[in-house]
Amino acid sequence: MISSKRAFAAAVILTCLVGSPAFAADTSSGDLVITRAWSRATPGGAKVAGGYLTIENRGHTPERLQAASAAHALRTEIHEMTVNDGVMTMRPLDKGLVIAPGQVVALAPGGGHLMFIGLDVPLHAGDQMPVTLSFERAGEVNVTLDVQAIGAQAPEGTESTATVEPAHRAEQTTPTPPAATSEADESFFTHLHAEKAMANVTISPGRAGPVEIAIQLEDANELPLSADAVAVTLGNPEHGVAPITASAERVGNDQWRVRMSAPLSGRWSLGLDIRITPSDAVKVVSPILLR
Repeated sequence: MISSKRAFAAAVILTCLVGSPAFAADTSSGDLVITRAWSRATPGGAKVAGGYLTIENRGHTPERLQAASAAHALRTEIHEMTVNDGVMTMRPLDKGLVIAPGQVVALAPGGGHLMFIGLDVPLHAGDQMPVTLSFERAGEVNVTLDVQAIGAQAPEGTESTATVEPAHRAEQTTPTPPAATSEADESFFTHLHAEKAMANVTISPGRAGPVEIAIQLEDANELPLSADAVAVTLGNPEHGVAPITASAERVGNDQWRVRMSAPLSGRWSLGLDIRITPSDAVKVVSPILLR
């Protein structure tokens, strides 16, 4: 009985501190409180999914989310979104995400997020996805993401949360963030994210030379997107290779393909110009690494 009373009192205290009812996936570790942990169901054979959550630092020292992992994903990346000259760029935070003392950082659709790449199982509404977050001070923290319906904008029963810009941005970004690597004869996969469109991009093979670039488009709700046209731009500024643009060929309602040449190994810049309608287009750029 005493134990039950203590547990009830702790729950009341937590609710008062957070300022809203605690959800099933809420987790506390030291000075960190992690709430609103969720993801979306994956349509069709999609192999990627976004992860969203809110991290509050109630301590007096900065904390850093250094990495994340999920059992059913080949890899998990921490992504930020930036817009420069009207072009939205998604890049992994190679130095992690800093949460300043007293700061609340929300990873939410349209902003910073976790990206689960290479899923080996589909996600269905109602599923729970275990994820391990690795913090600089708090160490590993296990959270559970509640999988919502396709197209959900927030966890069920909550309002959509705007992204809070991370503090100390200069500490967590670099001019040339590292791209994920691929074995010489394997395909390279990346996920590009813009406000109105997302793209799952596979480059085969993942090495220098002639390559085939396959693109699968989704809208902001992760549903298949049928665009009017897609143009692909490849450039290698580190080696003075000027950007080259080619029009992709439609091979399915949301599928596009183009053959191009990347004659040098190393870091390349991959850009997509997605014309959704004659009057609506988005541009997104991401680094890739070819062996």
